[in-house]
Amino acid sequence: MGRPLKIQKYNASTSTPIDQAYPPFSQLTAPTPPVGTNPAWLGVVGGVRGGGVSAVYPVVKCEVNITSSYSGQAAGVILRQKGAHKFLVATTASIDPVNAVAGVALRITVVGDTNWAAMGLASSATAAIGTIFTPTAASGAGTTGTAQEVGQCVLTSDLTPSAGNMSISYFFGDSTEVAISKITNRFIQNFAGGETGGNAITGDVWSATQVVNNVVLDANFFTDEGTEAKSGAEVDTWALGSQNAAGTLDLAIVENYTS
Repeated sequence: MGRPLKIQKYNASTSTPIDQAYPPFSQLTAPTPPVGTNPAWLGVVGGVRGGGVSAVYPVVKCEVNITSSYSGQAAGVILRQKGAHKFLVATTASIDPVNAVAGVALRITVVGDTNWAAMGLASSATAAIGTIFTPTAASGAGTTGTAQEVGQCVLTSDLTPSAGNMSISYFFGDSTEVAISKITNRFIQNFAGGETGGNAITGDVWSATQVVNNVVLDANFFTDEGTEAKSGAEVDTWALGSQNAAGTLDLAIVENYTS
């Protein structure tokens, strides 16, 4: 169902964009922009929330629950795709290193005067914004550094995910939040076919038979108006359980951060 989710990249120290991960329609010869209210782009990207994120270049918003973390259920971002339904994620809010949990990875957001080496940062690594490491101990109290918690989570239909799971939502036709079962740079699926749940530690995610009938939609950050032709869709073999009889996909707005 499309390519893996792209990740927006920018220089964490200067907030200078390095790769916004998807081009505007004006730079494409195909596909034709969908009918709707001036959609600037088709497709979605992950990435950290920071200086490179804007109303023009948003990133996917998710709810995460990193196993054994101090933060528990919290707003998060996608750092990397680990499998069809599994992602490396980080909390958007930073924690004081004094609250770090040994064994739960951290992503440094403010270096400050925290002794990261004493917490377990390898001598070969540099303490800098964006550095990820797994602490062996919490920091002493009263330091000025901060960090986000990092871990692997699996997509679930529960919008208040349990430990080891995460949720991403989309909106369609003025609907309330709908949970996403799979997301790529271009397409999403919902949970119409069901799920068996997941465990980010063992990687035992879902039975394939439980997701085969999940409905496919065309993903973007800006509009749910109109439809888009599905490349390779033969109308006579097009699965109506997947989408429209004409071989097109409905557009859905993936929940996102704009700043």
